[in-house]
Amino acid sequence: MSKEAYVRLCTHFRHKLWLHDSRHVSVEEKMAMFLTIMGHNERYVVIKRRFQHYSKTIHTYFQEVLAAMMTFAREMIILELINHCNGFLRYFTIQYFIFGVLDGTLVHAIIPSSQQTVYRGRGKGKCYQNILGICDFNMIFTFVYAGWEGVAHDSRVLTEVMAIPSNNFPFTPPSKYYLCDVAYTNTREFMAPRNVRYWLGDFHHRRAITKEEKINHSHAKLRNVIERAYGLKGMISKLDKMAPYPFNVQRNIVIACFAVNNFRMKEKINDELFA
Repeated sequence: MSKEAYVRLCTHFRHKLWLHDSRHVSVEEKMAMFLTIMGHNERYVVIKRRFQHYSKTIHTYFQEVLAAMMTFAREMIILELINHCNGFLRYFTIQYFIFGVLDGTLVHAIIPSSQQTVYRGRGKGKCYQNILGICDFNMIFTFVYAGWEGVAHDSRVLTEVMAIPSNNFPFTPPSKYYLCDVAYTNTREFMAPRNVRYWLGDFHHRRAITKEEKINHSHAKLRNVIERAYGLKGMISKLDKMAPYPFNVQRNIVIACFAVNNFRMKEKINDELFA
């Protein structure tokens, strides 16, 4: 993270009174320890040498900042009333019906051996947690739900999340839709592709011809925004060798990653290292 982004983040947490200076550790140092652990997947022993604090002190402040990050996430990951389709105006025939883009992704998780069966996702037998995310066309996430088992199907995760009012799922206004891929059902609020060529790679050698293919091609180009927004995986992928934290801590770390990403996007910070 660049110096500008780091200073703004620390100032924000100070202003909101989410973090305070302790007797020997400032807010800036607490945040630096947390971001080093989260962004570089460092162990406490490395942080202990770098910041010259006891392991117990590092653990205490890591948990303190992570708890503050959950409050921060509730402020950062929300549905904005204005949802522009910047950069996609050439798709004028469908842009006015789109409320956002929805998709799921898998994030590596450390699971006790007795519970690993339901968390083993696709490929190489690793354990994953399934993340449901919704983003707008500015690549800002408006909803994130983390912690589902890796084997859970994307459509099942969506159905279960929508069914629980406390999850505060952002339902669309009338005549608006979320774009989603073929893993989801084409229903009143969710626009899935037609049953013809869909993925962008399918159109590299032969352009769209039929009406359905043209709709699918436009759909895929619009939905691609969440694939680019999930470029955040570059940050989350560093959690592949995460320390064996309790699962709720692993889930909260993922949500903190999304919150920090949204902060950077909303503040329009030009951060080459983060990018």
